[in-house]
Amino acid sequence: MDVPVVSSGEAELARLEQAPNDLARAQALSTVLAVRAAVDAGFCADLHQWHAAAKLVRAGDGDVSNAISGGTFNGPTLQGRDFSGVSFASASPLPAASGADTSLQE
Repeated sequence: MDVPVVSSGEAELARLEQAPNDLARAQALSTVLAVRAAVDAGFCADLHQWHAAAKLVRAGDGDVSNAISGGTFNGPTLQGRDFSGVSFASASPLPAASGADTSLQE
């Protein structure tokens, strides 16, 4: 069985990079990738893996509103959107010395 020759998608990608908001260029790349995936099982698997990872990436969509109010808060605070792999390490607060005068004197 002869496998049809299909574009690698590189030329279509280069044209899209020149005009990222051009829907016709984006559709051309999409079509080439779909055709290539239809005739190349390995590429199809790689494309599905890439697509699954790409769904986790967000850029520019969605709003965020952060507010901290009321009370006393101790510890790190992170405000924003779509954080991953974040960890905090902080030292435990030192206990107040017993019987120590903690009032301010002038």
